[in-house]
Amino acid sequence: MLAGGLLFVKLRYGGGVPYPDVSTAPLIAADKVRTVVELEYPPGNVTGSRDGRIFFNTHPFTGSQRFTGAFLFELVGGTPRPYPDAASQQDVQFAFGMTVDAQNRLWLTAPATLDRARTRLLAYDLASNQKVIDHELPRGVARFGQDLRVTPDGQTVFLADTGASGFTQASLVVVDTRQWSVRTVLAGDPSTQPQGWVMRTRQGPYRIGFGLVTMAVGVDGIALSADGAWLYFATMSHDTLYRVRTADLLNPALSESELAQRLEKVGKKPLSDGIAVMPDGTVLITDVENGAVARLDASGKLETLVRLPGVVWSDGVHVAANGEVLFTDSSIPSYIDQLLRPPALEKLRAGRPYRIYGFFLPGAPG
Repeated sequence: MLAGGLLFVKLRYGGGVPYPDVSTAPLIAADKVRTVVELEYPPGNVTGSRDGRIFFNTHPFTGSQRFTGAFLFELVGGTPRPYPDAASQQDVQFAFGMTVDAQNRLWLTAPATLDRARTRLLAYDLASNQKVIDHELPRGVARFGQDLRVTPDGQTVFLADTGASGFTQASLVVVDTRQWSVRTVLAGDPSTQPQGWVMRTRQGPYRIGFGLVTMAVGVDGIALSADGAWLYFATMSHDTLYRVRTADLLNPALSESELAQRLEKVGKKPLSDGIAVMPDGTVLITDVENGAVARLDASGKLETLVRLPGVVWSDGVHVAANGEVLFTDSSIPSYIDQLLRPPALEKLRAGRPYRIYGFFLPGAPG
């Protein structure tokens, strides 16, 4: 029975084929990419405010709370400082996705899958550095809601729930912050579900469970257009970037099939993690297989911007107020073990230092 069960898992969840390499020759030389900061633990996401403040977190998969007391940081003069302060760090230790909204609030999501029964949303007012929102979603909703974006009016939060390697469905989640009503949309739609690709890492094909389960991740990176009219989303184990009008996401009268029919394909992409949208509609995409960041323009043209041989897993990406593109190397495959257990301190130490990088786009000042 055990052998039969293992065979079923392997056949059902362990398949896939290598993803074609869609990268191009980098447009920006490696020596034009700077190290923004070196860190003791792998960073996850990075974001910033319109006045140039930069925030980042330690990736929750590290389980770094076993070894340190700081998890969320502001970069001040090139030095990480616990945000909002050292005393508040236990409150934010499982923060995953982050974004700054038009009301100058730093939003965080702490997925239920990591440490709790319900997914939690927090927001800090950056003028006062005080927590102004702390809300838990209903039990069972957005259990892996690991990234978020907020509409310009501050009244709606969109979450990307990746699901769990094909075991549970991925979806987008729409949260009304006035009434705290929640709708799950596009659950099970092909656009949000992983396709049958096997990601490449330095250690070989990305499988867990001693080769029984292919690491397959659903909708992951999300980003809003500058005017808030479009939500762009990228499923990690998928070949296409999509966008959908936020007005359609906010319309409860649309059925799932009607909403799916209104999705637009932007173009082919690498297997990706974070995304960011430029004012002209160009989308920046981290390429997790190649230690790279690519761009996909409005016409669907895909180009690699930078590729660094030392980057293990290009993760979050953000365009800072001064135009510099920041991206993190969360280094995930180097320390996640076959049973998804938190890594030993010795394994994390072996990868030090971990880095956040920065570069300017071709033709940009700097």
